[in-house]
Amino acid sequence: MMKRSILALLSLLFVFTLAVPASYAAPTTIQLFLDGQKLSSAVAPRLIHQTTMVPIRVIAEGLGVNVEWNKKSQITTLSNEKTTIVLPINGAYAILGGKTMPLEQPAIIINGVTLLPIRFVAENLGLVVKWDASAYAVSLWRSNSGVSGSDPAADPSVPAIPPDQYPALQTIQLENNQLTIATDGSFSPSVTTLTNPDRLVVNLPGVTFKGPISKPAKNTMGEVSNISPGNPYISDIRYIMKDPETSTIQVVAYLKQKASYQIQNTGDPSKLVIRINSASSAKPDSKSAIYIYHSHNRESWIPELPCVTNPDLAYNATTNVSMLGARLTGILQAMGAEVYHTAYDYNSIYGNQFNYAKSYVYSEKSIINQLALHPQIKYVFDIHRDTSPRSETTVNIRGTNYAKIYFVIGLENPNWKQNDAFAKKILALVKAKYPGLSRGIFYKDKSVGNGWYNQNYSPTSALIEVGGTANTLAESNRTMDILAQAINQIRLSGK
Repeated sequence: MMKRSILALLSLLFVFTLAVPASYAAPTTIQLFLDGQKLSSAVAPRLIHQTTMVPIRVIAEGLGVNVEWNKKSQITTLSNEKTTIVLPINGAYAILGGKTMPLEQPAIIINGVTLLPIRFVAENLGLVVKWDASAYAVSLWRSNSGVSGSDPAADPSVPAIPPDQYPALQTIQLENNQLTIATDGSFSPSVTTLTNPDRLVVNLPGVTFKGPISKPAKNTMGEVSNISPGNPYISDIRYIMKDPETSTIQVVAYLKQKASYQIQNTGDPSKLVIRINSASSAKPDSKSAIYIYHSHNRESWIPELPCVTNPDLAYNATTNVSMLGARLTGILQAMGAEVYHTAYDYNSIYGNQFNYAKSYVYSEKSIINQLALHPQIKYVFDIHRDTSPRSETTVNIRGTNYAKIYFVIGLENPNWKQNDAFAKKILALVKAKYPGLSRGIFYKDKSVGNGWYNQNYSPTSALIEVGGTANTLAESNRTMDILAQAINQIRLSGK
């Protein structure tokens, strides 16, 4: 009897399954459309951390943008006649017009395919992005005509974040020239400057007034109190629910003078930090170029070298710290800096006469040559990797691993106190946002090392050890992105 009942139940389930229309089957692949026409791709778009990621080839061919890929620096650049977007692989931010913009999901490489966050890329190229949940599709439109679908505040995701789960605005705080806006969850802000009057406008889509900051009355703006009358940059900050349909809060900071801004990479998706500079201070001085080189150019990493397990053998002619120099160069150039980078392979140059103990003698010739060719060079960086174990060279900050940085100061050179002050300025900026990333400063005289490290050629010179033999290239590149922001901030200040 029991067996007949089970068979009958299974038969009913089978019949019911056949009766369900095919349209009820849940889509499994995200589709991509441009102006209503489907874009095909050998590799399907995918959802990563609630962000729709699309192969770079689809963006290049479908949207008609120019794509440049620098394998050594791991940086991809997209451009059209109006916009240039620089996207470092595994980077926490993108760069547009010299300014950094935080990313909830960085560009990544999976099985040799580069995937980019489609909403961020498309909107900054001037397209309208819509998500159709029923069709499991992202639609891109070159104009608003014919646009259909929802407009979620975050990147197209499945499912979209319900309005009752939108993050709440927590604080709007101004301290000197730094504006901080924080919520209790992830959000994707946009920032711009407008004139008549001069003001900084920040839009916060998908953010609510359900926190400590109350929603202003209809057709009125709330006002941030406790702004010092003596603040040289901002006179007033106001906020309003600009678009109730998308729950977009707009924060407007009224400027006392024309200014530029830079979005600081905090690594925290719930916090936006904007550094405001006067238009004059934002211009670099006549001597602000940067030179990056490598005295030990073949230093590499065990995870990046197949079949290598001995730290003493973590050296390679192509996969080495010169890739970090290329990364730092690419980021700083995208930020508007004048940068020169050499990656001389001294082993090949000197052949049988190469002597590792003379590495700093070899690199000294490079420095002298570059300073003669480019007298505008002010900042000089020698990028290395350390030999300490992974436990000492790695830190996890907010769920992401980074290679730690370790500065080396040569006490034998006459500039060492100035070099020391310069290193401490960089470390102070890094520590403020990424506590634990620094291992500090190692002071060396002739008894424990070279003693001068070519730092006598510039008071703003630094030798930086990035990670160790057990770190990965991705971990080290993340750290270079942070260093780039600190170095650029110092460059813009002229110090």
